[in-house]
Amino acid sequence: MAYSSNEFTVDEIGFIQIALTKVLAAVARGELDLNRLAREELAARGLDDKGIWVGFDRAKQIHSV
Repeated sequence: MAYSSNEFTVDEIGFIQIALTKVLAAVARGELDLNRLAREELAARGLDDKGIWVGFDRAKQIHSV
């Protein structure tokens, strides 16, 4: 099963292995939106959807946070 359209190494996606079971279960049930969470985190870091620094204000606009 492919998880994405990009090639990621095990090291790059390995963070999921340390996620709490209750968090993974909430994601599987649709109670936690990882896409939304990722957008909020990118905005908080001032990054666009490619991970490029655009500043906090612009990142909030891009991600509609």
